[in-house]
Amino acid sequence: MSKLWNFLAFLVILVNLVTGQIKIPTVDETLDALVASGVSQNTAAGIVKFDRKLQEAFDLEKTNPEEAKELEEVVREEFNEYIDSLSEDDQTAYQNYIKKQNSKH
Repeated sequence: MSKLWNFLAFLVILVNLVTGQIKIPTVDETLDALVASGVSQNTAAGIVKFDRKLQEAFDLEKTNPEEAKELEEVVREEFNEYIDSLSEDDQTAYQNYIKKQNSKH
């Protein structure tokens, strides 16, 4: 079930970023929002690292779409593994954060 949540969250963020429907929040904004949702500071910092990796794939899309797709797949797999390794409390808090983000759009 958590892999489905992770994939849906990843997909929603990806679609919104690609279509320009949401602005990319700053690192501090993302950290603050995650922590406010109950995610621990260390976990929030880890999630933000994946946001940065994902941004690399978006930037690469313009010049090398195939390599961008491969990078996106790797980041998605690593992200799912990271989320699965979190405590149950952090996983629940992250799922609540994603639900809140989805309700905004």
